[in-house]
Amino acid sequence: MRYKVLFFLIIFSIHPSYVYSGGKSEDSASTKNIQYTIGYMSEYWIRGSFQAASVLYGNVSYTSGPVYLSAGYADLRDRKGGATYNEGEAFISLYGSYNFELLAIPTYVGLAAYRYTDGIDQHYNEVSIGADFDFFSIDAVVLGDYDTSPSSDYWHFQVTVPMGPVNYTYGTYSGAWQYVVHEVSTGFSINDINFGVKLGINNDNAMGTAANSNQDTTYGAFSVSYSF
Repeated sequence: MRYKVLFFLIIFSIHPSYVYSGGKSEDSASTKNIQYTIGYMSEYWIRGSFQAASVLYGNVSYTSGPVYLSAGYADLRDRKGGATYNEGEAFISLYGSYNFELLAIPTYVGLAAYRYTDGIDQHYNEVSIGADFDFFSIDAVVLGDYDTSPSSDYWHFQVTVPMGPVNYTYGTYSGAWQYVVHEVSTGFSINDINFGVKLGINNDNAMGTAANSNQDTTYGAFSVSYSF
């Protein structure tokens, strides 16, 4: 079945909890201009859609003032979740955002291009916006293009509410797909090594392929990463 996309950012390389395809850059005054991240995910779920199990990934990001750029690669060989490996199946993401304040609210506008190798899915291109209101943040794909023939449009909305050490996220798709996902996540760091846990539930319109159908199901994933 077709897979929906991701990356960044709530990505492991910036937030240790999990992956998303929109996000704000970190404060450039308190971080390196270039950051590399390598990591492992027990299962890779993108916006409530299963991608693969036992995934190794890498990411490089660059920050310069209000500009944030990111490129990532994830190994998707175990797409069935049962150690059935298919060489060459991978996910590649390119993302860029411009970050600014609008009425004192941290805001961003982002562009993303997502590619799957070995013909496992079509290309995705997105324009996204988001804002951090302190008590909650909003990320939205205001224009998504799924490169079918003819191409299909889609939209995505996500709100994240921090609750102490745990984040709650509600996401919804419309356009090419119609479904809802709920997730809770947490993360912590030990000696520059980031650990994350994510639990989620989607509805019966979710897409993807897993050992057990990832439609109308609950799921959990563990991640570990190192940034330098």
